[in-house]
Amino acid sequence: MDRPQLLRLQRIEVDGLFGIYDHGIDLNLDDRVTLLHGPNGVGKTTVLRMVDALLRNDFACFKRIPFTRFLLRFEDRSTLELRTSDLPESTGDAGTLTLTTADGTRNIHQVDLRPSEAESVAARIRYIEPHHSLPNAWIDVRDGEVLSESEVLSRFGDPRGEGWPRPYHFLGLHTPTGDSPAGGESPWLDAFLESTNAFLIEAQRLVRTEPATTSRIRSVRGTFAFISSVLECSQDFHVRLGDTMAEYGRQAQTLDQTFPQRLISATRRLPEDELQERMAILVKKTSEFKAIGILDETPAHPLDAARLRDMDTTVARAMTLYVQDTDHKLDALEDLARRTRLFLDNVNGKFRNKKIRLDRTTGLVAEDPAGSRLQLNSLSSGEQHELVLHYDLLFRVRPNTVVLIDEPELSLHVGWQKRFLPDLKQIVELSGFDTVVATHSPFIVGDESDLMVALGDSA
Repeated sequence: MDRPQLLRLQRIEVDGLFGIYDHGIDLNLDDRVTLLHGPNGVGKTTVLRMVDALLRNDFACFKRIPFTRFLLRFEDRSTLELRTSDLPESTGDAGTLTLTTADGTRNIHQVDLRPSEAESVAARIRYIEPHHSLPNAWIDVRDGEVLSESEVLSRFGDPRGEGWPRPYHFLGLHTPTGDSPAGGESPWLDAFLESTNAFLIEAQRLVRTEPATTSRIRSVRGTFAFISSVLECSQDFHVRLGDTMAEYGRQAQTLDQTFPQRLISATRRLPEDELQERMAILVKKTSEFKAIGILDETPAHPLDAARLRDMDTTVARAMTLYVQDTDHKLDALEDLARRTRLFLDNVNGKFRNKKIRLDRTTGLVAEDPAGSRLQLNSLSSGEQHELVLHYDLLFRVRPNTVVLIDEPELSLHVGWQKRFLPDLKQIVELSGFDTVVATHSPFIVGDESDLMVALGDSA
Protein backbone atom coordinates (compact mmCIF):
# COMPACT_ATOMS: atom_id res chain seq x y z
CA MET A 1 0.00 0.00 0.00
CA ASP A 2 1.31 3.47 -0.93
CA ARG A 3 2.11 5.78 1.97
CA PRO A 4 -0.07 8.92 2.27
CA GLN A 5 1.25 12.16 0.79
CA LEU A 6 3.20 14.28 3.24
CA LEU A 7 2.27 17.78 4.37
CA ARG A 8 4.61 20.46 3.07
CA LEU A 9 6.32 22.76 5.55
CA GLN A 10 5.47 26.41 4.83
CA ARG A 11 7.03 28.56 7.57
CA ILE A 12 9.54 28.29 10.44
CA GLU A 13 9.53 30.66 13.42
CA VAL A 14 11.86 30.78 16.43
CA ASP A 15 11.86 33.42 19.17
CA GLY A 16 14.51 34.09 21.79
CA LEU A 17 17.13 31.92 20.09
CA PHE A 18 20.30 32.13 22.23
CA GLY A 19 18.38 34.82 24.12
CA ILE A 20 18.95 37.21 21.20
CA TYR A 21 17.36 36.34 17.87
CA ASP A 22 13.83 36.11 16.53
CA HIS A 23 13.68 34.44 13.10
CA GLY A 24 10.79 34.03 10.67
CA ILE A 25 11.47 31.92 7.57
CA ASP A 26 8.93 31.54 4.76
CA LEU A 27 9.85 28.66 2.50
CA ASN A 28 9.83 29.21 -1.26
CA LEU A 29 7.12 26.68 -2.06
CA ASP A 30 7.07 27.44 -5.79
CA ASP A 31 10.81 26.92 -6.37
CA ARG A 32 11.02 24.43 -3.47
CA VAL A 33 14.48 25.81 -2.54
CA THR A 34 15.12 28.23 0.36
CA LEU A 35 18.64 29.53 1.07
CA LEU A 36 19.48 30.72 4.59
CA HIS A 37 22.40 33.11 4.98
CA GLY A 38 23.77 35.30 7.72
CA PRO A 39 26.79 35.80 9.98
CA ASN A 40 28.22 32.99 12.06
CA GLY A 41 26.38 32.50 15.32
CA VAL A 42 22.88 33.60 14.26
CA GLY A 43 21.56 30.04 14.35
CA LYS A 44 21.32 28.79 10.74
CA THR A 45 22.52 25.28 11.62
CA THR A 46 20.59 25.31 14.88
CA VAL A 47 17.32 26.10 13.10
CA LEU A 48 17.85 23.15 10.75
CA ARG A 49 18.48 20.83 13.70
CA MET A 50 15.42 22.11 15.55
CA VAL A 51 13.16 21.39 12.56
CA ASP A 52 14.62 17.91 12.22
CA ALA A 53 14.34 17.18 15.96
CA LEU A 54 10.73 18.32 16.31
CA LEU A 55 9.58 16.29 13.31
CA ARG A 56 11.37 13.24 14.72
CA ASN A 57 9.76 13.71 18.15
CA ASP A 58 13.24 14.17 19.68
CA PHE A 59 13.10 16.67 22.51
CA ALA A 60 16.64 16.01 23.72
CA CYS A 61 17.84 18.55 21.13
CA PHE A 62 15.79 21.34 22.72
CA LYS A 63 17.35 20.85 26.16
CA ARG A 64 20.62 22.24 24.81
CA ILE A 65 19.26 25.26 22.91
CA PRO A 66 18.19 28.52 24.59
CA PHE A 67 14.89 29.66 23.02
CA THR A 68 11.39 30.70 24.08
CA ARG A 69 9.20 29.61 21.14
CA PHE A 70 9.60 27.40 18.09
CA LEU A 71 6.83 26.96 15.52
CA LEU A 72 6.34 25.06 12.27
CA ARG A 73 3.44 25.98 9.99
CA PHE A 74 2.36 23.61 7.23
CA GLU A 75 0.66 24.18 3.90
CA ASP A 76 -2.75 23.14 5.25
CA ARG A 77 -2.36 25.85 7.98
CA SER A 78 -1.79 23.35 10.79
CA THR A 79 0.94 24.33 13.26
CA LEU A 80 3.25 22.59 15.71
CA GLU A 81 4.56 24.92 18.43
CA LEU A 82 6.95 24.36 21.34
CA ARG A 83 7.21 27.01 24.06
CA THR A 84 9.49 27.18 27.07
CA SER A 85 7.55 29.93 28.81
CA ASP A 86 3.97 30.90 29.73
CA LEU A 87 3.24 27.54 31.34
CA PRO A 88 -0.09 27.23 33.18
CA GLU A 89 1.68 25.73 36.21
CA SER A 90 5.25 25.66 37.43
CA THR A 91 6.73 22.29 36.49
CA GLY A 92 10.43 23.08 36.48
CA ASP A 93 12.31 23.31 33.20
CA ALA A 94 9.48 22.28 30.90
CA GLY A 95 7.93 23.22 27.61
CA THR A 96 4.44 23.33 26.18
CA LEU A 97 3.93 21.51 22.88
CA THR A 98 0.78 22.53 20.98
CA LEU A 99 -0.56 21.00 17.78
CA THR A 100 -3.23 23.07 16.08
CA THR A 101 -4.78 21.11 13.23
CA ALA A 102 -6.20 22.56 10.01
CA ASP A 103 -9.72 22.59 11.48
CA GLY A 104 -8.60 24.56 14.56
CA THR A 105 -8.49 21.68 17.06
CA ARG A 106 -5.75 22.20 19.67
CA ASN A 107 -3.85 19.40 21.44
CA ILE A 108 -1.42 20.33 24.19
CA HIS A 109 1.38 18.51 25.99
CA GLN A 110 3.78 19.61 28.67
CA VAL A 111 7.26 18.37 27.79
CA ASP A 112 10.08 17.77 30.26
CA LEU A 113 13.13 19.67 29.03
CA ARG A 114 15.26 19.25 32.15
CA PRO A 115 18.72 17.85 31.42
CA SER A 116 19.44 14.27 32.43
CA GLU A 117 22.22 13.53 34.90
CA ALA A 118 24.58 12.75 32.00
CA GLU A 119 23.72 16.05 30.30
CA SER A 120 24.39 17.95 33.51
CA VAL A 121 27.73 16.20 33.94
CA ALA A 122 28.75 16.76 30.30
CA ALA A 123 27.84 20.44 30.48
CA ARG A 124 30.51 20.93 33.16
CA ILE A 125 33.30 19.48 30.99
CA ARG A 126 34.66 21.82 28.32
CA TYR A 127 35.86 19.08 25.95
CA ILE A 128 32.60 17.05 25.97
CA GLU A 129 30.03 18.23 23.42
CA PRO A 130 26.58 16.86 22.51
CA HIS A 131 26.46 14.68 19.42
CA HIS A 132 24.24 16.40 16.86
CA SER A 133 22.83 13.33 15.12
CA LEU A 134 22.71 10.70 17.88
CA PRO A 135 20.34 11.15 20.81
CA ASN A 136 21.83 10.79 24.29
CA ALA A 137 25.39 10.73 22.98
CA TRP A 138 28.37 13.06 23.35
CA ILE A 139 31.70 13.65 21.60
CA ASP A 140 35.05 13.93 23.34
CA VAL A 141 36.54 16.63 21.08
CA ARG A 142 40.09 15.71 22.14
CA ASP A 143 40.02 12.48 20.14
CA GLY A 144 36.55 12.29 18.53
CA GLU A 145 35.30 9.42 20.70
CA VAL A 146 31.52 9.14 20.96
CA LEU A 147 30.23 8.48 24.46
CA SER A 148 26.91 7.10 25.63
CA GLU A 149 25.02 8.28 28.73
CA SER A 150 26.47 5.50 30.87
CA GLU A 151 30.01 6.23 29.63
CA VAL A 152 29.72 9.94 30.47
CA LEU A 153 28.49 9.08 33.95
CA SER A 154 31.02 6.34 34.62
CA ARG A 155 33.97 8.49 33.53
CA PHE A 156 32.99 11.92 34.77
CA GLY A 157 30.00 11.64 37.10
CA ASP A 158 29.19 10.45 40.59
CA PRO A 159 27.19 7.20 40.35
CA ARG A 160 25.82 7.84 43.84
CA GLY A 161 24.25 11.14 42.82
CA GLU A 162 20.53 11.58 42.38
CA GLY A 163 18.89 11.50 38.99
CA TRP A 164 20.99 8.60 37.62
CA PRO A 165 20.31 8.86 34.07
CA ARG A 166 16.78 10.05 33.55
CA PRO A 167 15.57 10.32 29.94
CA TYR A 168 13.30 13.12 28.82
CA HIS A 169 9.57 12.33 28.83
CA PHE A 170 6.15 13.89 28.54
CA LEU A 171 4.83 15.21 31.85
CA GLY A 172 1.16 15.26 30.94
CA LEU A 173 -1.49 15.86 28.34
CA HIS A 174 -4.20 18.47 28.25
CA THR A 175 -6.73 18.44 25.44
CA PRO A 176 -10.01 20.30 25.07
CA THR A 177 -11.74 17.24 23.68
CA GLY A 178 -10.69 14.17 25.67
CA ASP A 179 -9.00 12.57 28.62
CA SER A 180 -5.29 11.88 28.92
CA PRO A 181 -4.32 8.60 27.24
CA ALA A 182 -2.91 5.84 29.38
CA GLY A 183 0.75 6.26 30.17
CA GLY A 184 0.80 9.93 29.15
CA GLU A 185 1.42 9.03 25.50
CA SER A 186 0.42 11.28 22.60
CA PRO A 187 -1.27 9.34 19.78
CA TRP A 188 -2.36 12.62 18.19
CA LEU A 189 1.27 13.72 17.89
CA ASP A 190 2.38 10.35 16.52
CA ALA A 191 -0.45 10.47 13.96
CA PHE A 192 0.42 14.00 12.89
CA LEU A 193 4.13 13.27 12.55
CA GLU A 194 3.26 10.38 10.22
CA SER A 195 2.08 13.08 7.80
CA THR A 196 5.36 15.03 7.92
CA ASN A 197 8.99 14.22 7.30
CA ALA A 198 12.39 15.89 7.58
CA PHE A 199 15.75 14.73 6.25
CA LEU A 200 18.81 16.43 7.74
CA ILE A 201 22.12 16.43 5.85
CA GLU A 202 24.75 17.58 8.33
CA ALA A 203 27.91 19.50 7.45
CA GLN A 204 29.85 16.44 8.62
CA ARG A 205 28.50 13.77 6.29
CA LEU A 206 31.49 11.59 5.41
CA VAL A 207 31.25 9.40 8.52
CA ARG A 208 28.01 8.20 10.05
CA THR A 209 27.73 7.12 13.65
CA GLU A 210 25.30 4.61 15.06
CA PRO A 211 25.07 2.15 17.95
CA ALA A 212 27.56 -0.71 17.49
CA THR A 213 24.94 -3.40 16.87
CA THR A 214 25.16 -3.87 13.10
CA SER A 215 27.11 -6.04 10.69
CA ARG A 216 27.98 -2.92 8.68
CA ILE A 217 30.46 -1.73 11.29
CA ARG A 218 33.66 -0.24 9.90
CA SER A 219 35.34 0.76 13.14
CA VAL A 220 34.15 0.77 16.73
CA ARG A 221 34.99 3.06 19.63
CA GLY A 222 33.09 2.39 22.81
CA THR A 223 29.44 1.59 22.16
CA PHE A 224 29.23 3.29 18.75
CA ALA A 225 30.20 2.29 15.22
CA PHE A 226 31.77 4.63 12.67
CA ILE A 227 30.70 3.91 9.11
CA SER A 228 32.18 5.40 5.96
CA SER A 229 29.28 7.19 4.26
CA VAL A 230 30.43 6.41 0.73
CA LEU A 231 30.73 2.70 1.55
CA GLU A 232 27.32 2.78 3.20
CA CYS A 233 25.87 4.40 0.05
CA SER A 234 27.35 1.61 -2.06
CA GLN A 235 25.85 -1.05 0.19
CA ASP A 236 22.50 0.72 0.22
CA PHE A 237 22.41 0.90 -3.58
CA HIS A 238 23.25 -2.80 -3.83
CA VAL A 239 20.21 -3.58 -1.68
CA ARG A 240 17.97 -1.20 -3.64
CA LEU A 241 19.08 -2.67 -6.95
CA GLY A 242 18.51 -6.20 -5.65
CA ASP A 243 14.99 -5.34 -4.48
CA THR A 244 14.19 -3.64 -7.79
CA MET A 245 15.50 -6.56 -9.86
CA ALA A 246 13.48 -8.97 -7.72
CA GLU A 247 10.32 -6.99 -8.49
CA TYR A 248 11.31 -6.93 -12.18
CA GLY A 249 11.73 -10.70 -12.07
CA ARG A 250 8.34 -11.24 -10.41
CA GLN A 251 6.64 -9.01 -12.97
CA ALA A 252 8.39 -10.77 -15.86
CA GLN A 253 7.56 -14.24 -14.53
CA THR A 254 3.87 -13.42 -14.14
CA LEU A 255 3.61 -11.98 -17.64
CA ASP A 256 5.61 -14.78 -19.27
CA GLN A 257 3.55 -17.51 -17.59
CA THR A 258 0.26 -16.04 -18.80
CA PHE A 259 1.50 -14.97 -22.24
CA PRO A 260 0.22 -18.03 -24.20
CA GLN A 261 -3.26 -17.83 -22.73
CA ARG A 262 -3.50 -14.09 -23.29
CA LEU A 263 -2.17 -14.47 -26.83
CA ILE A 264 -4.95 -16.90 -27.77
CA SER A 265 -7.62 -14.39 -26.78
CA ALA A 266 -5.75 -11.26 -27.97
CA THR A 267 -7.59 -9.12 -30.52
CA ARG A 268 -5.70 -5.82 -30.44
CA ARG A 269 -3.25 -5.09 -33.22
CA LEU A 270 -1.16 -1.92 -33.28
CA PRO A 271 -0.70 -0.20 -36.66
CA GLU A 272 2.63 -1.01 -38.31
CA ASP A 273 4.11 2.49 -37.84
CA GLU A 274 3.14 2.62 -34.16
CA LEU A 275 4.51 -0.87 -33.58
CA GLN A 276 7.80 0.11 -35.19
CA GLU A 277 7.97 3.22 -32.99
CA ARG A 278 7.23 1.25 -29.82
CA MET A 279 9.85 -1.35 -30.71
CA ALA A 280 12.45 1.38 -31.29
CA ILE A 281 11.64 2.89 -27.87
CA LEU A 282 12.07 -0.51 -26.20
CA VAL A 283 15.45 -1.05 -27.90
CA LYS A 284 16.62 2.40 -26.77
CA LYS A 285 15.35 1.97 -23.21
CA THR A 286 16.83 -1.47 -22.64
CA SER A 287 20.14 -0.32 -24.13
CA GLU A 288 20.19 2.64 -21.71
CA PHE A 289 19.45 0.37 -18.77
CA LYS A 290 22.37 -1.83 -19.79
CA ALA A 291 24.67 1.18 -20.26
CA ILE A 292 24.12 2.43 -16.71
CA GLY A 293 24.41 -1.05 -15.22
CA ILE A 294 20.79 -1.79 -14.31
CA LEU A 295 20.54 -4.66 -16.80
CA ASP A 296 23.35 -7.10 -17.55
CA GLU A 297 22.23 -7.84 -21.08
CA THR A 298 20.02 -6.07 -23.58
CA PRO A 299 16.96 -8.30 -24.20
CA ALA A 300 16.76 -9.54 -27.78
CA HIS A 301 13.59 -8.51 -29.57
CA PRO A 302 12.08 -11.17 -31.84
CA LEU A 303 11.51 -8.97 -34.89
CA ASP A 304 13.37 -6.03 -36.35
CA ALA A 305 11.71 -3.07 -38.08
CA ALA A 306 12.20 -4.49 -41.60
CA ARG A 307 10.42 -7.76 -40.80
CA LEU A 308 7.51 -5.95 -39.20
CA ARG A 309 6.38 -4.81 -42.66
CA ASP A 310 5.85 -8.42 -43.80
CA MET A 311 4.02 -9.82 -40.77
CA ASP A 312 0.50 -11.18 -40.95
CA THR A 313 -2.37 -10.41 -38.58
CA THR A 314 -1.53 -13.19 -36.11
CA VAL A 315 2.09 -12.08 -35.82
CA ALA A 316 0.97 -8.46 -35.45
CA ARG A 317 -1.27 -9.39 -32.51
CA ALA A 318 1.58 -11.35 -30.91
CA MET A 319 4.01 -8.45 -31.35
CA THR A 320 1.47 -6.00 -29.94
CA LEU A 321 1.11 -8.13 -26.82
CA TYR A 322 4.90 -8.56 -26.61
CA VAL A 323 5.47 -4.79 -26.73
CA GLN A 324 2.85 -4.18 -24.04
CA ASP A 325 4.34 -6.86 -21.77
CA THR A 326 7.88 -5.59 -22.20
CA ASP A 327 6.71 -2.07 -21.28
CA HIS A 328 5.14 -3.45 -18.08
CA LYS A 329 8.33 -5.35 -17.18
CA LEU A 330 10.55 -2.32 -17.65
CA ASP A 331 8.20 -0.14 -15.57
CA ALA A 332 9.66 -1.84 -12.48
CA LEU A 333 13.11 -0.46 -13.40
CA GLU A 334 12.13 2.98 -14.64
CA ASP A 335 12.27 5.00 -11.42
CA LEU A 336 15.57 3.52 -10.25
CA ALA A 337 17.06 3.97 -13.72
CA ARG A 338 15.99 7.62 -13.92
CA ARG A 339 17.53 8.43 -10.54
CA THR A 340 20.66 6.41 -11.30
CA ARG A 341 21.18 8.17 -14.61
CA LEU A 342 20.94 11.61 -12.98
CA PHE A 343 23.23 10.52 -10.13
CA LEU A 344 25.94 9.29 -12.49
CA ASP A 345 25.62 12.29 -14.79
CA ASN A 346 25.95 14.80 -11.94
CA VAL A 347 28.79 13.04 -10.12
CA ASN A 348 30.84 11.97 -13.13
CA GLY A 349 30.32 15.38 -14.70
CA LYS A 350 32.48 16.81 -11.91
CA PHE A 351 35.06 14.10 -11.22
CA ARG A 352 38.37 14.33 -13.08
CA ASN A 353 40.34 11.20 -13.99
CA LYS A 354 37.84 9.10 -12.04
CA LYS A 355 34.35 7.84 -12.60
CA ILE A 356 31.61 6.11 -10.63
CA ARG A 357 29.73 3.22 -12.18
CA LEU A 358 27.29 0.59 -10.98
CA ASP A 359 28.20 -3.00 -10.26
CA ARG A 360 25.41 -5.55 -9.86
CA THR A 361 27.40 -7.49 -7.23
CA THR A 362 28.83 -4.69 -5.08
CA GLY A 363 26.85 -1.49 -5.66
CA LEU A 364 28.86 1.63 -6.50
CA VAL A 365 32.38 1.34 -7.92
CA ALA A 366 35.08 3.99 -8.50
CA GLU A 367 37.52 3.56 -11.38
CA ASP A 368 40.54 5.38 -12.80
CA PRO A 369 40.87 6.16 -16.54
CA ALA A 370 42.44 2.72 -17.16
CA GLY A 371 39.43 0.98 -15.62
CA SER A 372 41.23 -0.08 -12.44
CA ARG A 373 39.11 -0.06 -9.31
CA LEU A 374 39.69 2.52 -6.59
CA GLN A 375 38.53 2.32 -2.98
CA LEU A 376 35.48 4.55 -2.59
CA ASN A 377 36.76 5.91 0.71
CA SER A 378 40.06 6.83 -0.98
CA LEU A 379 38.29 9.51 -3.02
CA SER A 380 39.05 13.09 -2.01
CA SER A 381 36.88 14.67 0.68
CA GLY A 382 35.22 16.88 -1.95
CA GLU A 383 34.46 13.89 -4.15
CA GLN A 384 33.03 11.96 -1.21
CA HIS A 385 30.90 14.94 -0.17
CA GLU A 386 29.53 15.19 -3.70
CA LEU A 387 28.78 11.47 -3.96
CA VAL A 388 27.08 11.23 -0.56
CA LEU A 389 25.02 14.40 -1.01
CA HIS A 390 23.71 13.41 -4.44
CA TYR A 391 23.02 9.85 -3.31
CA ASP A 392 21.05 10.95 -0.26
CA LEU A 393 18.96 13.42 -2.26
CA LEU A 394 18.17 11.04 -5.10
CA PHE A 395 17.62 7.76 -3.27
CA ARG A 396 16.64 8.49 0.34
CA VAL A 397 14.10 11.31 0.27
CA ARG A 398 10.31 10.92 0.01
CA PRO A 399 8.21 13.44 -1.96
CA ASN A 400 7.21 16.53 0.09
CA THR A 401 9.92 15.86 2.67
CA VAL A 402 11.66 19.00 3.91
CA VAL A 403 15.37 18.42 3.26
CA LEU A 404 17.69 20.40 5.53
CA ILE A 405 21.20 20.84 4.09
CA ASP A 406 23.94 22.41 6.19
CA GLU A 407 26.88 24.07 4.42
CA PRO A 408 26.90 22.18 1.10
CA GLU A 409 29.99 24.16 0.06
CA LEU A 410 32.32 22.26 2.43
CA SER A 411 35.33 20.74 0.63
CA LEU A 412 33.95 21.81 -2.76
CA HIS A 413 35.92 23.72 -5.40
CA VAL A 414 34.36 27.02 -6.50
CA GLY A 415 33.32 25.44 -9.80
CA TRP A 416 31.45 22.67 -7.96
CA GLN A 417 29.82 25.23 -5.66
CA LYS A 418 28.47 27.07 -8.69
CA ARG A 419 26.91 23.86 -9.97
CA PHE A 420 25.29 22.96 -6.64
CA LEU A 421 22.07 24.91 -7.04
CA PRO A 422 21.36 23.93 -10.68
CA ASP A 423 21.98 20.28 -9.75
CA LEU A 424 19.77 20.60 -6.66
CA LYS A 425 16.88 22.15 -8.62
CA GLN A 426 17.11 19.35 -11.17
CA ILE A 427 16.90 16.75 -8.40
CA VAL A 428 14.04 18.60 -6.71
CA GLU A 429 12.10 18.59 -9.98
CA LEU A 430 12.57 14.83 -10.27
CA SER A 431 11.90 13.91 -6.64
CA GLY A 432 9.41 16.58 -5.51
CA PHE A 433 10.78 17.61 -2.11
CA ASP A 434 11.43 20.98 -0.43
CA THR A 435 14.89 22.11 0.66
CA VAL A 436 16.22 24.58 3.21
CA VAL A 437 19.94 25.20 2.71
CA ALA A 438 22.19 26.99 5.21
CA THR A 439 25.19 28.47 3.40
CA HIS A 440 27.89 31.13 3.62
CA SER A 441 28.96 30.78 0.01
CA PRO A 442 28.07 33.45 -2.57
CA PHE A 443 28.97 30.87 -5.23
CA ILE A 444 26.18 28.58 -3.99
CA VAL A 445 23.66 31.43 -4.27
CA GLY A 446 24.92 32.72 -7.62
CA ASP A 447 22.24 34.86 -9.28
CA GLU A 448 19.40 33.20 -7.32
CA SER A 449 19.24 35.86 -4.59
CA ASP A 450 15.44 35.73 -4.72
CA LEU A 451 15.66 32.35 -2.96
CA MET A 452 17.56 33.79 0.03
CA VAL A 453 16.28 34.47 3.55
CA ALA A 454 18.62 36.55 5.71
CA LEU A 455 19.01 35.70 9.41
CA GLY A 456 20.54 37.80 12.17
CA ASP A 457 21.68 41.38 11.93
CA SER A 458 21.39 41.29 8.13
CA ALA A 459 17.74 40.18 8.28
